[in-house]
Amino acid sequence: MNLTELLTDLSTHFNGVVRRSASRLNLTTSQAYLLLSIPPDGMPMSELATKLGLDNSTLTRNIQKLEIAELVFRQGDAYDKRIYKAFITPSGEETITRLEMLLNETSLAIADKLDLDIQNALVEVLEKLNWSLDCISEEMK
Repeated sequence: MNLTELLTDLSTHFNGVVRRSASRLNLTTSQAYLLLSIPPDGMPMSELATKLGLDNSTLTRNIQKLEIAELVFRQGDAYDKRIYKAFITPSGEETITRLEMLLNETSLAIADKLDLDIQNALVEVLEKLNWSLDCISEEMK
């Protein structure tokens, strides 16, 4: 398999893991990714849309659904009133903790099938892959 096929296969498998974990918490896959993408100090909506590869209008609809569920809230920036940031509520933090626990169960099951040297190498490769993807995302802005 070439790199594109491997990344596609990995993405498909991981999306399935996220989908199953999210559904156990009555979340959609998109909602799970959205919750996992907002840092503790919040994130501007436009940056979040770019990170998730969504149109601003799609992100706004998804955020509104999570606001109704009281998992996130939006707040205007103190210095620039045009900027709105998304934040996680305490209930959202509990949901993220539960979601991360479910995802960690799968990660541990994967790790159990790999020897320690491969686990360490995999962490290093994934860190570099994430860095590369972050660089590409910045270039595409």
